[in-house]
Amino acid sequence: MKQTLADYLEICLKFRKEYLSKPERKQRHILLTEWAKTQYADGNPTIPELYEFWDKYKDVCYNQIFIGKTIVPAVNEDLKNGGIEGLKFLFYCLRGKDAIEYISTTSPVFIFSNENNNKYGSVQLADLVLEKDPNNEDALKVKYFIEKEHLWNSIHEIPLGVLNGMNGASISDIPDMLSLVDSFEAISNKLKMDDDKTLIEDCRKFYNAYREYLKQQNQYNNFEDYLFRNNIPFERYCSTFYFR
Repeated sequence: MKQTLADYLEICLKFRKEYLSKPERKQRHILLTEWAKTQYADGNPTIPELYEFWDKYKDVCYNQIFIGKTIVPAVNEDLKNGGIEGLKFLFYCLRGKDAIEYISTTSPVFIFSNENNNKYGSVQLADLVLEKDPNNEDALKVKYFIEKEHLWNSIHEIPLGVLNGMNGASISDIPDMLSLVDSFEAISNKLKMDDDKTLIEDCRKFYNAYREYLKQQNQYNNFEDYLFRNNIPFERYCSTFYFR
């Protein structure tokens, strides 16, 4: 075991896993911060070493300090050499996590992107793996949960309108948005998910309806008026399709 991993484990074992007092949390943070600054003569752990350590001690590894100190450099080194094994490990770290973790700022994938000044987004990182390993389930799940959140967000303000990111969608946005629905459907089918049919159908329905509404916007009071007058059923989406 590399010394950096041994020292990290020694610090973690000094404290209970949970219910630490404020002084204990402060002391642990001081020790981990010093550990993160330490340069080790035997270098960073390799990807195989990280797999072995993670499988044994994942309960104390899922945090920004450990990921930033040990995982990010190893993945960067592998990526620089044209490999994808580091990225595979990054996605592997999410196994067993709830859907919310896939889109959380505490996700190892998000931390890696942030440490690299967001050079790559989470979906881009997944695509780098899927280009060489199209059936990699860990990468597929990362892309699946991020795209699902994006689709849900795009229609959660129905009948007020359709969103593309934080802004209202434009006519020119719709083709790419429909392509994203196709991509999500393909991933959902590959992962054998069985609860996405309504979301997929409604995204297509409302994207196309919103495009037509924008083309003739001056004929309607608002998008809700367009939906009513064209007999397009809808419901308010504030609590719909929320998968967490």
